[in-house]
Amino acid sequence: MFVLDTNVSKLLKKYKLKLEFAPLHCPGLIVHGKNGKPDVIVVNSKLNDDQVENVILHEIGHAKNDGDVLGDYQTNDSARSCSEHGANVFWIHEKIKQYFALGNDLDSANWLSIANALGTTDYFQVQEEIHKYALLEE
Repeated sequence: MFVLDTNVSKLLKKYKLKLEFAPLHCPGLIVHGKNGKPDVIVVNSKLNDDQVENVILHEIGHAKNDGDVLGDYQTNDSARSCSEHGANVFWIHEKIKQYFALGNDLDSANWLSIANALGTTDYFQVQEEIHKYALLEE
């Protein structure tokens, strides 16, 4: 059973999101609420805990960034690409914050190992987020 991380729980509240699990054909998705109802993140119930957290963070990234994306996600490839990139940037940012909050040392942070552990090939974004964290530490 998935136990919700405190930070993830705070992010869900910040963006007014509800969380549900269901058997899906994909890792997860966000369903936009109508008539004042909250948006709902639906996560594939077959995923393990690490995958669940990654999917939730990715979907929160959609909630945070998709309002700034021009075009329709369903019909415009450029809009979809921009939307997915924004969601992945958010997910990677949150995982890098988590990595350092666990006490990992900036000097020993290996971007390739971190990217592989996250399951991403967006090496540049992992490097970028580590660099941003390093600037905060100065």
